[in-house]
Amino acid sequence: QVEEFVAATLQRACVSPARGPGAAAEAQTLAMAMGLVAAMLSGAVQLQSGDFAVLKRLVPLLEELSRTYPEPLTQELATDLRIAICTHGAFSPGTVGAAADGVLGKKPGTGAQSPAGNPGGTPCPGGGWAPLRHGRSSPSAPRERSEEQSASHETGTAGPAPAPCADSPAPAGLQELLVSAYDCQPPGRAAALRHLSSLIMQRDPEALRLQEKILQVFLENVQHEDAFVYLSAIQGVALLSSEYPERILPVLLARYGCPARGMEDTTAAITRMKLGEVLMRVTRALGDMVFKHREPLVQAFLRGARDPDGALRASSLSNLGELCQRLGFQLGSIVQEVTSCLTAIAKTDPEAEVRRAAVHVVVLLLRGLSEKATEVLRDVLRDLYRLLKHVVAAEPDGATVLHAQLALEELDAVMRRVLFPPQVLEKKIVVLP
Repeated sequence: QVEEFVAATLQRACVSPARGPGAAAEAQTLAMAMGLVAAMLSGAVQLQSGDFAVLKRLVPLLEELSRTYPEPLTQELATDLRIAICTHGAFSPGTVGAAADGVLGKKPGTGAQSPAGNPGGTPCPGGGWAPLRHGRSSPSAPRERSEEQSASHETGTAGPAPAPCADSPAPAGLQELLVSAYDCQPPGRAAALRHLSSLIMQRDPEALRLQEKILQVFLENVQHEDAFVYLSAIQGVALLSSEYPERILPVLLARYGCPARGMEDTTAAITRMKLGEVLMRVTRALGDMVFKHREPLVQAFLRGARDPDGALRASSLSNLGELCQRLGFQLGSIVQEVTSCLTAIAKTDPEAEVRRAAVHVVVLLLRGLSEKATEVLRDVLRDLYRLLKHVVAAEPDGATVLHAQLALEELDAVMRRVLFPPQVLEKKIVVLP
């Protein structure tokens, strides 16, 4: 309900900025709405990842407000709120804390502190806010805040240093990278993502402490339309997943299986295909350790092969074929499910590209298993043979027929080697003692 109220207020302010006799009331309403968001971001409410997903619906409205609203202070607060939401509070300028204090009716410095440090403004008498001019734009602000924090620690009581907490603020350098990861210009955004990836590769302690926020930044940039940006994000997610597969892989598999709400079908399918590329990079990085995650990966790609979007179905089958190669084609108990899915798709899918991908996975299975095919696929070998004969006889797509013919040739060669092993002309000589 709070999000709906704030969204309606921001929408009205974007369409018709406050003018005329009711300008003061409209401005106060806008200040109250933005102050509510600032209060939530400043710690008045304990926010979870799902709450940030709701708040991100306000990001386009805040961006438009920062460009079109005539009042400079409102533009500045809108920009700062957008940054705080996008970084999940890792970087929260002083204006956000000032706006929160104004709504909560507290004096500056006594209210809920934002992760960035002290608030940078004072509340207005009418419940609004008045951020200081240097709250965000001063380049020395992060350094001053860090100096104040270090001074307060020095004057405090002596004792052991507390363990680092994932919710504690990020260092100034890492904050700048997190903000730059949402830069409007793709080169700056991609550079920030690659820098974050290098920190993960170097196992930087601060970056690893904020791995959940950094993962969220990477996953959001995966949805970017610029190839340079989303490929950098894919690389970052793959690096983070290879370091912490137990934590990151379940998140990736959940995202791959269930796209975010509110996305268009085409956009969701493209995002899931990018996540499929992330999963394949993770399997390559894991090496032999991928056997531990075999079943959830195979199940995820089988579900993707039944998606309404044809491109995603073909992509999932391609990923399934590569995964089988990485597993050494040792599918275990799920081989029946894999072959049943491939048979159904090759016979009934309406798109030739998807049928072609299904037959290609069969080719990879037979070629990769070679002589082991009769042992690993003994329960489904006859069904695969009938499928390939059906494709050759009834498939209208020439490329799919070619794949099926190659698979039949591979199967024929395997069966000949099993039924007619090569004759070895040798004589055993035994030397008696």
